[in-house]
Amino acid sequence: MNGMSRRTFVGLGAAVAAGVASTSLTGCGSSTAKKTEAASANVKLPTYVPYTGVKPDLPPNAKGLDSGFLSYPKTLVRSVPKPPGDGSKVTLLTEIWTPPPTPKDANAHWQQLNKKLGVDLSVIMGTDPGYDQKFAATVAGNELPDLMWIPPNQGIQHVAQLLEAKCADITELVSGDAVKAYPHLAAMTQAHWKTAVVNGRIWGAPSPYPAFGQVYGGNPKVWEKAEGLSASSPDEFLAKCKEVTGGKVWALEPIYSNAVSVMSQCFGVPNKWERGKDGSLTFWMETDAYLEAINFAIKLKKAGVFYPGNPDMADAYIKMAQGSIGACVYANPTNARKDLRINAPELASQILVPFAAGGSGGPRHHLHRGTIGYTAIKKGDEKRVKMLLSILNYMAAPFGTEERESQEFGSRDLDFTFDKSGFPVRTAKGKKEVEGLRSGLETATVSPSALIASMFEGDARVQDVKDVYAIEQKLIPIGIPDPTVGHYSDAYTEYYPRMSTDAKDLVNDIVSGRKNIKEWKPFWTEAKKRGLDKMRKEFQKSLDKSGE
Repeated sequence: MNGMSRRTFVGLGAAVAAGVASTSLTGCGSSTAKKTEAASANVKLPTYVPYTGVKPDLPPNAKGLDSGFLSYPKTLVRSVPKPPGDGSKVTLLTEIWTPPPTPKDANAHWQQLNKKLGVDLSVIMGTDPGYDQKFAATVAGNELPDLMWIPPNQGIQHVAQLLEAKCADITELVSGDAVKAYPHLAAMTQAHWKTAVVNGRIWGAPSPYPAFGQVYGGNPKVWEKAEGLSASSPDEFLAKCKEVTGGKVWALEPIYSNAVSVMSQCFGVPNKWERGKDGSLTFWMETDAYLEAINFAIKLKKAGVFYPGNPDMADAYIKMAQGSIGACVYANPTNARKDLRINAPELASQILVPFAAGGSGGPRHHLHRGTIGYTAIKKGDEKRVKMLLSILNYMAAPFGTEERESQEFGSRDLDFTFDKSGFPVRTAKGKKEVEGLRSGLETATVSPSALIASMFEGDARVQDVKDVYAIEQKLIPIGIPDPTVGHYSDAYTEYYPRMSTDAKDLVNDIVSGRKNIKEWKPFWTEAKKRGLDKMRKEFQKSLDKSGE
């Protein structure tokens, strides 16, 4: 999701603050953010109960390993016995990542879905970019939607106050075994739920995302001469990069901050923050280990292994498929395999597992937050809040259920047909009516990620599932979470996006030779004054309260 300008941060923060101020602080939840902090220092997260109605070919686990499905089930499971709604009108604010669907009044799929939900669902759809403005305008209005998706990375300030003033505290409804009343929500891991915790209370249903973070994915033809995209040390990786570079081929895409981010995992750099034995927090980019990763990237640059042009990532991925770039950085292993298949169906991308850079204490893999946010519920009486939770439970139905198929693909023969491998493929009608609505629903909440053969292009899709699952199994033992997930800092939402952008720009300038490495540490001395120490203090206070 795209970032925003400083002007947008200020405007959005003001809009949220105005929306909070205009609302009576009555109903579910306590009356102030300070009271919420004191209410529960050690929130009991929902019990993790994997859904057993559909058996995957490859099992998931609580640490984030994805389930794997090698074929489409011949018989689907009905996982929600009756419509969860009460016949009322329900509004959802969410973001879509595709063209918008046909409007509800002319959309047969939408109308059919509403019957299955048992409500008249209307969806307010923000776009990327643009969700920030849609969110601000909606919150500043007099009436909040029943369900509202809250992302962690779009600069939304005063979230704690907004939740306290306008949203239902659902802690008692989902904490511990209580979540078993919503089996699809119970199938989300505690790592998923932590992102919906603010000031020691649970405020919504998570929007799960793969647990794994950035990796290098490579073209196997390029790396064949170096015996594959793998290494046991920085020296070996550098040697292999040199070996495959030559003629019109370069080992790595040229966004240097990406290279440093991935290489930092080899040097044992923390995942965003590290909690010391004394309880102190250290930001990953201010560590000596991150500086070592920058120095290693400088070595790679001097060796001439980065592509010399300046393509955007979409163009870099195409160049990798064509063989002029050996490896690109991807958000996670699944994307690395999927993207190369799209651009070159005959190629199965190789994925670099972090290696140990001497003295780092072993490699680390930086796990993703595990979600792209959570969907909060507007304050109301307990009966309505429970009904809305049941709607979210329906929306989170997993692969292999009737509810998942109807939401994702619509009606058989009308909205989708089956390909030669037996997987659903949307028709032209399905693309117009189903695709955009599904995009918004799965942003709000969805079942935990799964490796499904139909995700991949080409005839080797079953092997792709097995290969990515095997890579995930290698990453799990070295995976480390960001310790601040589940803890909120207003300073973070205010200062982090600009600080992060400036830091990445400086990394790119240093590796390229435009600036000197000596400028790195002074940058962080100043960053402490410009918000880093403030966000550190707020996160540390929250962690101390929770006892983590």
